[in-house]
Amino acid sequence: MARAPMKLHVKKNQLHRDVGKPPGAKITEADIAKEKSKGGVYAKRAQFAENAKKWNRPGKGKR
Repeated sequence: MARAPMKLHVKKNQLHRDVGKPPGAKITEADIAKEKSKGGVYAKRAQFAENAKKWNRPGKGKR
């Protein structure tokens, strides 16, 4: 039996709200580290943000 593909539900700007920054502002490595130290859903959002920085997105160029 084949597994169903994973669904990803991302709440836009939620990490910005958690950190206390306006939408569109840069999330720094210090912000990510602070959120990771909180644990739980905050750490998951921070880990997602850290991974998303590595993705090759159109118009952003290679990183």
